Amino acid sequence: MADFNVKEIQQLKLKIQVGEKVGIGAAVLTGVALYYDWDTWIGLLIAFLIVLLIVMSRWKKKLRQKEYLAKVVEERTIELRVQRDQVLKESEKLSNTLDALAEAQDELVRSERLATVGQLTKGLVDRILNPLNYINNFAGLSVELVDDLRKDLTDEKAVMSREAYEDSLEIMEMLQNNLQKITEHGANTVRIVKAMEELLKDHRSSFTQADISNLCKVNLDVVAKLFEKEIGDNDIKIDFQGLALPIMIDMHIEQMSKALLNIYKNAVYALLKRREKEAYAPELSVRVRREGYSIVIYITDNGIGIEENIQSRIFEPFFTTKPTAEAAGTGLYLSREIVLNHRGTIEVKSEKGKKTEFTITIPINQRVEIKKEIDE
Repeated sequence: MADFNVKEIQQLKLKIQVGEKVGIGAAVLTGVALYYDWDTWIGLLIAFLIVLLIVMSRWKKKLRQKEYLAKVVEERTIELRVQRDQVLKESEKLSNTLDALAEAQDELVRSERLATVGQLTKGLVDRILNPLNYINNFAGLSVELVDDLRKDLTDEKAVMSREAYEDSLEIMEMLQNNLQKITEHGANTVRIVKAMEELLKDHRSSFTQADISNLCKVNLDVVAKLFEKEIGDNDIKIDFQGLALPIMIDMHIEQMSKALLNIYKNAVYALLKRREKEAYAPELSVRVRREGYSIVIYITDNGIGIEENIQSRIFEPFFTTKPTAEAAGTGLYLSREIVLNHRGTIEVKSEKGKKTEFTITIPINQRVEIKKEIDE
């Protein structure tokens, strides 16, 4: 009901109440005038009562009109509010539907992109690996032949001039170094191509329920065991803060373990690299928290950090700041794909020379279904 209607109705009611009281008073005075035979007052009072009744009649009619109008307005207002609430609900449903559609489209585009790249490169992998294997094998055999040739040359040292003998040794040394470089780079190339092959695999498997906090702890223990000597020699502190109570979520245990291990290993690598440059207290911290309807995993190290201008590229396939002999550049890319397959997100914050923190967010309520997985 509009404010002006309420005020007008209240004013009319007040006027009618006052008029009724005045009418009662005038009727009483008319009775007194009749009793005492006040002829002048009788006529005036009767005329006043007639005018008052007419005015009161108009006020009451106006009051009924105002109340009817107010009732109509109120009913229409209620109807509009109901319609507004319905529109808001429908708008919210539409928004949720659009969000789900956008998410599905992103997932489809990502899957199609992987499938397209896989189809284009699947045949190339075998074509590249086969000649690489020949190169590596023959390079290894050639190194052995050079060793045999050096022995034969030593046996013939007595019948050779000193200059010819030293030149031959120098040539064989250069040849052996070249063959070792070929073998080394060939092995690195094989590792990269195999990483590409694993990157493009299409595995489908159902999710199972597992305690995410325990999974983080188990994989942290695996890394601690794997780098036991380095951790002990460099006094690296490893801190784990899990959930007070286990929370079971739907996930692919093997895939999620690979994602965590990739990030843990990178953290240890960063700590060791900074330890080579300066004396400080290296620390790797893993914290698992429940925030709303999600599990959030914070993985923090105070290692060498990541330069700001390359932080946006670290999840790209085959991008790495490590030497080629140490990494193929697929670990973080695979970790991100695994997290995305779990309907989650992964973010990184880093300060060069100070610290790096990866934040993994996984929704607690996963859909248990056949999903595409990525092997490292």
